[in-house]
Amino acid sequence: MKLGIHGIGMIYKYHLNGFRATEGAEVTGACRDFYGDEGQQAIQRKKLKDICSRDGLRAYRHFDEMAEDPGLDALIITSINPCHYDQILKALKNGKHVLIEKPVVTEIDQVADLEKRTRDTGFVIFPGHNFVYRGAVQKAKSLLESGQLGTVTYASFLSSHFLRPDHVTGWRSKKELGAGGALIDSGHHQVYQSLYLMGMPVQLHGFTSKLVQKHMDCEDIAQVNMRYADSSLGCIMMSWTSNHNQGIEGIRILGTEGNIIVTDACYHNGEMLDKDASYENSFINQAGAFVRCIREGKEPMSTLDDVRKTLQIVYGAYRSSEQNEVICF
Repeated sequence: MKLGIHGIGMIYKYHLNGFRATEGAEVTGACRDFYGDEGQQAIQRKKLKDICSRDGLRAYRHFDEMAEDPGLDALIITSINPCHYDQILKALKNGKHVLIEKPVVTEIDQVADLEKRTRDTGFVIFPGHNFVYRGAVQKAKSLLESGQLGTVTYASFLSSHFLRPDHVTGWRSKKELGAGGALIDSGHHQVYQSLYLMGMPVQLHGFTSKLVQKHMDCEDIAQVNMRYADSSLGCIMMSWTSNHNQGIEGIRILGTEGNIIVTDACYHNGEMLDKDASYENSFINQAGAFVRCIREGKEPMSTLDDVRKTLQIVYGAYRSSEQNEVICF
């Protein structure tokens, strides 16, 4: 299986290494978007050529050239958020399967269209929800399904870190490009993991603040309080305000008969059960799942319906924060 990558930013190397560790798959080319004046674009084109030369890849002139290459079977799209939808459509039109970084799209109505197109064409649209492909998270799900926690009463999904300097001043700082701040961006991981483990909430109340990255258009910290259909409660918190996250980050699920903690591993009542929790390895696992999805028809662990529900939670939280109201689903 031959693949091309759109985008050579921070996430590029993780995808490249993930597929290089996957039998039967090979990344053969890459491209990127070019912005700014002629001088800036010349610098960007040289960077693309240098990276492709280093990694043994073909440097495509633009996305359309890569999408139209009959030698490629699939594309990995890691471009900025507003480009995703149109690039997915171009990939499908040219007979390509797609692994698309989060957020897959930024408009909820676009999800139904993508579901129809993938049914009609038979080509895969695979959400890049890599955190659910960690063995530690899958172990947590199996523990929940086994009933070993008794009655589940509470779950939290928390993360905090600073952004890189280029991210602070880049497209993420603009609402028109990011569609939001910390919650829709880094917080996407926390939201789709909460869906994977706890399902869709029936009510939520969201809070957002801009405390540190004040030049950005949107929030640098957000919290979402949730209630589920069984009356258990949950919380999502995403912060770009501090790197002092020790003892705060991770997934914690409380039940009447025990608890689950996912940090550097999956722990059940203090016993470590699965050490597969690293960011790097999640891309290797995800790459393997993408290949199996195409070759064997295996359903992704996080589907387009999860994309829809993730956006419903994120935009519901934004509306709740703006209007100070509880949102019901």
